[in-house]
Amino acid sequence: MINYIKSLFDKENNEEIYVFNVTHAICIFWMMLICCIVGVFIEDRNAVYLSFGICVLFLLTMAEANRTGNFKKCVILMSFVFNFIYMPEIFLMFNKNICVIPVYFLFGLLYSVLLLDAKTAVIIGTLETLYYTAVLIFLSDGMPVVLDDPAPKDIYISYSAAIISVITVGLCAGAAVRFRFMFYERMREEAEKKKVEAMDAYVAKDMFLINMSHEIRTPMNAIVGTVDLLLDQDVNEHVSDSIYNILNSCNALLSITDELMDLSRSENGEVELYASTYDLSDLLTEVINMMTVRLTESNLSFFVDINRNIPRFLYGDSSKLRQLFVNILNNAVKFTKAGKIIMRVDYRLLDNEAIELIVDIEDTGIGIKKENMKDLFKKRDESAKDEESRGIDGSGMGLSICAQIINEMKGEISVQSEYMSGSVFTFKVPQKFTSMDTVAYIPEPRQYSILVYERDNEYSAHVRKIMESFGIEADFARTKQDLERMLNVNTYTHALIANEKADECAGILANRLIEENIVAFLNIDDNVQISQATTVLTRPIHVLNIASLLKNETNTYVREITRKGGFECPRASILVVDDNYTNLNVASAILEKYKATVLTAMSGKDCLRMLKDHDVDMIFLDYMMPEMNGIDTLENIRKMPGTKFVSMPVIALTANVVSGAREMFLEAGFDDFLAKPISIDKMEKMLRKYLRRDLIVAKNHMDGNA
Repeated sequence: MINYIKSLFDKENNEEIYVFNVTHAICIFWMMLICCIVGVFIEDRNAVYLSFGICVLFLLTMAEANRTGNFKKCVILMSFVFNFIYMPEIFLMFNKNICVIPVYFLFGLLYSVLLLDAKTAVIIGTLETLYYTAVLIFLSDGMPVVLDDPAPKDIYISYSAAIISVITVGLCAGAAVRFRFMFYERMREEAEKKKVEAMDAYVAKDMFLINMSHEIRTPMNAIVGTVDLLLDQDVNEHVSDSIYNILNSCNALLSITDELMDLSRSENGEVELYASTYDLSDLLTEVINMMTVRLTESNLSFFVDINRNIPRFLYGDSSKLRQLFVNILNNAVKFTKAGKIIMRVDYRLLDNEAIELIVDIEDTGIGIKKENMKDLFKKRDESAKDEESRGIDGSGMGLSICAQIINEMKGEISVQSEYMSGSVFTFKVPQKFTSMDTVAYIPEPRQYSILVYERDNEYSAHVRKIMESFGIEADFARTKQDLERMLNVNTYTHALIANEKADECAGILANRLIEENIVAFLNIDDNVQISQATTVLTRPIHVLNIASLLKNETNTYVREITRKGGFECPRASILVVDDNYTNLNVASAILEKYKATVLTAMSGKDCLRMLKDHDVDMIFLDYMMPEMNGIDTLENIRKMPGTKFVSMPVIALTANVVSGAREMFLEAGFDDFLAKPISIDKMEKMLRKYLRRDLIVAKNHMDGNA
């Protein structure tokens, strides 16, 4: 019994339970006092029995509420019994002369307000107020009055009743305030504790993301760097194409890794934007590259339609924008078994500084039922998938995260879908632009005359639309005979021929054009079959790779069978700092390709020592190193005596690519940010951008001098 009583008043109980038990304990004690006073001074035994019964009822409802957990019903019952039955009866038994009835009425109201929810307390409180008003007015011919000639007993009863009522109401009110404050303090302490735990978890998660990115990208650095070096060797075309496939797959894997990092960071329901200037054409190229690799194992056709007049350099969160593209495209791939996927990228000018980027992603997949449209952008679990969606991989979070990101960007997302016929997802986000350059520009397009021989009418129509958008004259051959006739009649600067047409074109192409003008349309996982071709144009065809082709730019989609040209920097001395031997070897091998003098260091201290002993023109500095990380090392470099160390180009060389990393390094004083894995193209951009002009010479110039 003692343990049971202790359990009722355990401060670890729920706040509502604790306040209920304390209030009922005060009520029981009060009713016992009333029983004693009534028993001594009142001759009517019914008053004693009634008071004792109410006391027992308080005790029983208290036990029942703790047993069943149904506190609300017990409180409502006691409110009605006490206020509508007990107090009016006592009032009548005392000949309507108890002047403390209003005080007990306040107690009844306080009991209801303390222990009931707001809505129920208002209803019961209103009924009690109306009832007591009626009792006091109609049963006492006005307000209660004191007896004209009270006996000592009556005076004692009145004073006792007044004192007990005031004490009881005071105890209940004081206890309620005290316990509410106590529980508020406890809740505040728990909230502070949870806040600290949440912050610790957030920091731990952030460190996990950084470390995970670093651990994944370190081996990938060796793979991509080595593969990129292989491409620069004298290998046959079949090997070269296979190496390109490896490189593209590695880049796609890195993109997926980045998206997984962003997905993990979005689990807390918050989206943070990190705005910076970015190249939209590079972003679109990355997205298209990743999706192209993913689609190699499917039978889907992938079409890309980009408005070539979209401003190229935008200001916004490129990482989150990339995630929007990838999530929605991944969703289209997952739910499309056959047919095609079309990505359209357009824009609308908002003012002189901003545009609205408009993206449509259309698929011929299973579509969406009308009843599921309203929940499409809410987080779903596996149990929420419809019958057609079961067995398809995915957490159901991709679209909900897209909605969060777009909302944070002040944009909008919508979908049009017909069940079993496909869907069109559209998102629009405002972005500032920093220059009037466009994503795809071709100077003097009329200087080109192009012959296109694609594999089917749909692909030909798509390429025709691209050529027309540039204002380029192009002829389209539909058959082998068309191709031969057009070559006999016209002269073309470029012949763009589908790789699948190699057999029927071999004889026709012989001696017709110079080799540099023959371009093979190629799927990313195909080998070049057109022997006369020296340039590969990887599908899907879009304005970006057509512009790169005609401007003679070699990149992921437009590449020469054999690399030509380039530059060297034989007088440059470059220091690479990294605590990983593999990373040092890869970076050194790439830099040696440019004939640079390469110095290496495996720690921040070694770096500072090397700078004292050698004249260095540029530094690639790793971030995550023991003892002294990259930022600390950079601070020490800038403090070294000599003006050259203040302006010496220092590039952050790191595997940390989570959102905000670039901004962190730039704010720390790095000149730029080079993410691992390192490729020749990435390294070449840094060398061109940050080495002094007098240190760079054309490769052909060097060969001529040799």
